[in-house]
Parts: sequence; structure tokens; C-alpha cells
Amino acid sequence: LFDGTVADNIARMQPDADPKAIIRAAKKAGAHEMILGLPAGYDTPIRAVQTKLSGGQKQRIGLARAMFGDPEVLILDEPNANLDAKGSDTVNTAIRQMKADKKIVIVMAHRPSAIKECDTILMLKEGRVADFGPRDEVLRKNVRNHAQIAPAPAPKVVQ
Repeated sequence: LFDGTVADNIARMQPDADPKAIIRAAKKAGAHEMILGLPAGYDTPIRAVQTKLSGGQKQRIGLARAMFGDPEVLILDEPNANLDAKGSDTVNTAIRQMKADKKIVIVMAHRPSAIKECDTILMLKEGRVADFGPRDEVLRKNVRNHAQIAPAPAPKVVQ
């Protein structure tokens, strides 16, 4: 994060940023309520070093910044790092919403909570492509605990 307010950080330090766009990005990132709980809400000052925000709070403000301006492509590197289960669910909801809006989301992750939101996986080993394809297929071939990461779909009910 940068020296400035929470709003400044979400708006990428644009001095004339539309406050409604800032709030919209925070809501998409699931950070709005958390931000309202800060001492001065969106006007809470942030220092790049020695901030009183938790790792999860920083992560969610960073996600709001990434979503500011309604991007067509969102690239997330370990988006669930530093997050508790609720924060991780919030990030996954934001990813699902981006996908539902026909946006492209690229996720670099090791954590199962982020991988389960992926449709397609590119697996690298020593800097080279080890596998590529549908998430469940790639996981089934390469990961021992694949059922925990991407559980099999529920059986169809026949009536």
C-alpha cells in the first residue's frame, strides 16, 4: 500500500477519482464493510510502512484497487494469502463475480481455496509446462489430494 487514505489506495492515487467508483470497487472486492469498520472508513490514513492494518485487510484493499475501474482482465498472485476463511470466501466470491461478468481472471496460487475457483489450470514444473487443461482433469492426474481441492460434482438425482 502507499501513503495516503484507504480511498487513495483503492483509486491508485488518482486525485480526481469518483468516490462512487471507489466504493463500487470495494464492494466488488468484498472490502466495503471492513473499510467502514476502520476508524475513519475510506478516509483512514495508511502508511506504506508500519500500518496498523492486518495482512488480510491490506490484501482486501489491494483487491479493491485491482478491481477499480472495472478491468477486463484481473491477475491475482496468491490472492488468498494472509486471509482467514471469511476473507478467502470473499476473494472467491469476487473471482466468481468477475467470471460471471465475462471477465478474465488469472490466478497464480498454491492454496486449494484459490485453485477451486479456476476452470483451467496451467501447471508448471521447473519453469516448464507440466500440464494444461480443465481443473479437475489436471488435478486428478497430478495431485494426490485432488478431491479435497476440487471435489467431484454431486451425483445427479434421478426421479
